Amino acid sequence: MRNIIIALSLIVVFSTSCDMFGKKKREEQARIEAQRKKDSIAEVKKKAAALKLKKQKEEQARKDSIKKAEEARRKLYKYHIIVGSFKTPKYATAYNDFIGKKGYQTEMLKNNYNFQMVSIGAFKSWREAVAELNKAREAIEPTSWIYIRE
Repeated sequence: MRNIIIALSLIVVFSTSCDMFGKKKREEQARIEAQRKKDSIAEVKKKAAALKLKKQKEEQARKDSIKKAEEARRKLYKYHIIVGSFKTPKYATAYNDFIGKKGYQTEMLKNNYNFQMVSIGAFKSWREAVAELNKAREAIEPTSWIYIRE
């Protein structure tokens, strides 16, 4: 009987401890899985940040390219036909819209004295500008003039 009691005691002790070891193993696996999820989320956030930075750099490169092209155009096309010049930006914008509705491709320029000028064309050479100036004086505004952007 004593042997049976000892055997049963050992079985109870070992069967309980096996469950205890299994519980620790499950807890360790859950901890590892939680760490994997955490690492995965961190990796996704890192990739998203890198993608956002890449898009920002591409957008900045595009803006820089546009700016360089505009500067090159500005240097190349320096003679402008001005049909209106205004100190008040509100009036300049209204006149720009008015001329645009007539079918002309307009551009707003600003000179050193902070006048807003409405241009209906930019030209490479003085001759082209003078030829178009005469047309502008007949069709749009008799006081049109040529502005030379430096």
